[in-house]
Amino acid sequence: MFSQLPALLRILRVPEWLIAPKDGDERNMSRGMYDGMGVGVVEGVQIFIPVLFTRLGADPLAVGLLTSLPAVAGLLLAVPIGMMIARSPTVIPWYAWSRLLLFISYPLMAIVPLFFEAQTAILLMLAIAALATIPQTSLTLVFNVVMGSIIDVQRRYFLMSLRWSILGVCNGIAVYVAGLYLAKHTGVDGYATVIGVSSVFIAMAFFPARKYEVPPERREKVIPPTTIGAALRTMVDNFRRFPAFRTFVLCQAVFQIGLSMALPLFPLHWVRVLHADDAAIGLVSMVQSVTLLVGYTLGSYFATRYNARVLILWVCAIGLGVYPLLTAVVTSMAPLIFFAAVWGICTAGIELVILDVLLDSCPPGYVTAVMPSERMVMFAVRLIGPIIGTVLARETSTTLALVVAAALHFIGAGLFIYFRIGTKKASELYHSPA
Repeated sequence: MFSQLPALLRILRVPEWLIAPKDGDERNMSRGMYDGMGVGVVEGVQIFIPVLFTRLGADPLAVGLLTSLPAVAGLLLAVPIGMMIARSPTVIPWYAWSRLLLFISYPLMAIVPLFFEAQTAILLMLAIAALATIPQTSLTLVFNVVMGSIIDVQRRYFLMSLRWSILGVCNGIAVYVAGLYLAKHTGVDGYATVIGVSSVFIAMAFFPARKYEVPPERREKVIPPTTIGAALRTMVDNFRRFPAFRTFVLCQAVFQIGLSMALPLFPLHWVRVLHADDAAIGLVSMVQSVTLLVGYTLGSYFATRYNARVLILWVCAIGLGVYPLLTAVVTSMAPLIFFAAVWGICTAGIELVILDVLLDSCPPGYVTAVMPSERMVMFAVRLIGPIIGTVLARETSTTLALVVAAALHFIGAGLFIYFRIGTKKASELYHSPA
């Protein structure tokens, strides 16, 4: 029976690379599919942690701190962790184990309110989140390097669209089912059950990821700095030496400030202003996740068929600013179900092309060397953004704070257009390695 399975799969038009992969790249594509399934479920349900945090009575600053902790750790730990990663023969173990440890923190945070009263639970959840920032920093440092090295450039869009499409579908299903369950089980035990059950998918994310293959020709041979001072000087020097890289990072920083401002504001605004229940929150999040699939499919098609990555970047950067603006002006969750679809499509488009544009802005052979510089800027942005957003929300309102976040989205999109980000490939930006 099992001997006939490959023939049956071919009749069903299952891709050949999934049935019998011929090389490392095809095996990586297969692993990326299973990896995306596990990550989609775990990260989908994880959205309810800040909601639980809010329902426990956490104030806006505490919610903002939960969001900004990874950025604080990144600023403090990126250099020493980056130096350790640079000395490793491969980054794949760092990628797989870091995410495993990060994902384990989610069910741990969810069960804390079962054993402690609200204020103590909030502090303990913050402590767990703080510890989880160590593997999260490592994961952030290696993610772009891994995604840029496990597949050749010609098939990068295919892998990204495949992985993120599957991730989006699993994310949407998980969020919707979790929202329905939480609508009937409103206590903290409901959150513990949902997040705890989803944690079984951690293994689905871990085992394929630890088997990713990177061929020798894609492994960079850069001598890492031997001291933290030397690493910091190298990071500053990278901005001076590579203007295309510098321009991209600064434009992205403005755009990401708006994005990071809005993230902690959404659950606050949904719960306290729109008085949304968990079913409505789950439905909006499901629509966002499912429409990611449409965005990945369209983005991959237009980017590869029509070489339209620049148009995708610019249009989706503008489109992402629409969602926080509309969230601020609507009076119920119902309109957000439709607008969440726009957010999902634009998010997919940005995610697909931004990695490609980032890698092209890096000088060939120096991706691992310059990536910590980009990550440090993003860590700073993700620290500043939630703090600005939550302080503004506390002093004024979440409505005004969301409007400001939307304005920063639009300014960042304008900078992408003004500096013509993404219009040139690495071969045009860097005629020879610096």
